[in-house]
Amino acid sequence: MVLSILTGIVSLAYGYSQEGLADPARWIVLMGIVWLLAHWRRYYWFSSVALLLMIFAAAYGVWREFPAVWMILGTLGGLLGWDLSDFAMRLRYAAPTDDVEGMERRHLARVGIVAALGLGLAYLSAVVQFRRLTFEVAVGLILLTALGLTRLVMRLRRY
Repeated sequence: MVLSILTGIVSLAYGYSQEGLADPARWIVLMGIVWLLAHWRRYYWFSSVALLLMIFAAAYGVWREFPAVWMILGTLGGLLGWDLSDFAMRLRYAAPTDDVEGMERRHLARVGIVAALGLGLAYLSAVVQFRRLTFEVAVGLILLTALGLTRLVMRLRRY
């Protein structure tokens, strides 16, 4: 979890600093430090706030045409940090007889697959661009992608 938070924060801060915005980059690093301290103090609610701030920072960076790779990695790191923080909170309620290590291993495998697919799709969307695509075809592709990802997540939940 700490590694994913650090990856997200460093990626966003580096992307902002590349564009000459040192002050927002410092604020992003400060938010990451506060997030790690909040997790250490078991203020799990802060992970949702931090995820929202990271998504807004990445969206603003994409809107201002900052390097997309850093914005994508920042969002992915924030999303993974949020998910793993929530999972850590849920593990606190596990019974002593539960297979906690097995639960962690399965959750990390699922999250890794979803993160790899998300990163691959984000990379594909940055590289492949269509000049002429009708609105109906775009909506159909989005619905097909959402259906496929939903089926994948449901299938992964069984294991």
